Amino acid sequence: MTNAVCGLADTGSVLIVDGALHASLIPEIHIAVLKQSDILPSLPDAMHLIKDTHAAVFVTGPSRTADIEMTLTIGVHGPKEIHVFLT
Repeated sequence: MTNAVCGLADTGSVLIVDGALHASLIPEIHIAVLKQSDILPSLPDAMHLIKDTHAAVFVTGPSRTADIEMTLTIGVHGPKEIHVFLT
């Protein structure tokens, strides 16, 4: 579980920065806690929030990749599920 900095309405992503990063991509289920007022419309609206951070990641869910043979692999990076609780 992490305290996210903000959420993005258009993608369903949450922004995790600095110290909380270690917990954001490893678990299969990621739970983030946000204030309702911290939901922003899109990525450009959130860019000012990462200006003074050492590291930042927008977590959306499991990664999707396909190799040369077009074999789809889901969940190599990122959580398989993300749940956001609003306060």
